[in-house]
Amino acid sequence: MASEARCLPVNGAEHYFPPPEADGGWRYAASDEEVRELAKLDPTVLALAATQQEREFVTDTWCVSIVRNGVLAAEFRTNLVDSSRFDVWSATKSFTSLAFGIILNDPIFAERLNLDSPAYEFIPEGYPLTDERKARVTVGQLLSMTGGFIGHDYGQVANPADQAAPWGYAAGTPTRLGDGLFEHVLGRVPNRWGCDAGQLVADPGSRWEYSDPGFSHLSLVFAHVTGSELDTFLNERLFGPIGIPPVSWSRSGGGKWIGPHTVAQVGLVLSARELARCGYLLLRGGVWNGQQIVSQDWVEKATRPSQPFNPKYGYGFWVNSSGTLWPELPTDAFAMMGFRGNRCWVVPSLDLVVARTGTGPRLMDDMYFPSKLLDAVL
Repeated sequence: MASEARCLPVNGAEHYFPPPEADGGWRYAASDEEVRELAKLDPTVLALAATQQEREFVTDTWCVSIVRNGVLAAEFRTNLVDSSRFDVWSATKSFTSLAFGIILNDPIFAERLNLDSPAYEFIPEGYPLTDERKARVTVGQLLSMTGGFIGHDYGQVANPADQAAPWGYAAGTPTRLGDGLFEHVLGRVPNRWGCDAGQLVADPGSRWEYSDPGFSHLSLVFAHVTGSELDTFLNERLFGPIGIPPVSWSRSGGGKWIGPHTVAQVGLVLSARELARCGYLLLRGGVWNGQQIVSQDWVEKATRPSQPFNPKYGYGFWVNSSGTLWPELPTDAFAMMGFRGNRCWVVPSLDLVVARTGTGPRLMDDMYFPSKLLDAVL
């Protein structure tokens, strides 16, 4: 396993922050020599990684941005422009986590909310409760996937032969025609595959279960605590300050249904370069150009194990603290991870960010790029 010891960024990288793309964007390595000297990466290995990516995933559309020591060292992409945006799927959860990290450290909201706050105190639509145990579910348990809600393990569809259901699970909380997303989340109606979130599958805080219905509660909590939506809030408090134009992010509900509210678990749309900016913000401890966007305390807390049941999961982030998620990577590595290969790996000890956005492949080897890039590190 690689060392966790933090390397010292070169060329003043710890003080460098790229201007918005409209004002020039990332500084980049313009030659193989600059890749070696500035980014401290082997351009030959990077080229081989790009070739293999193109060969294996030729039917998909994707883009990869690699930033080391504050330098955009390489980009690989199919027939796209560098500003092409994609739904990053469940990598969206990491941004919901960051939004909560901001308000948990904001005096305006911190008096009302903390990780131990009962979530349903902020969800009036949830009453009457469909399971009395829901009154004990905390905000921290929603963020750490320990609320006891149906998910990937318990959420298998009644008919395992139903190939329309991805993985055969209650993933994505897709609703039936004529039903509302948040009505399903709160247990009023099943989803299109018959998965019902009305009853908890475990006592709150007693097990880890990757649950989109559970995580989606955070949309309602955030809206009631702040009076704002996740997309509006983060455009103002995170994306704008780090140079990302206003983002698109799915909302659901409205009319006769609860909402519309930003969907906490999926639906955020970003380019690879923009996702790399977000990774770079976390690499720098939540600071951007002298401004503390997200507290360093939350960055550290969210990117370490959040509970004893699954050491690979923090608060909305996948983490390598135990060395078991990505054995080849340093133990300080963490990632935002979404369906169809949407990823942003951050490795502080290597001063490295690898962002990948695209339409696929649906399933991919998560270690492919990180392991190849370890070979490229000089």
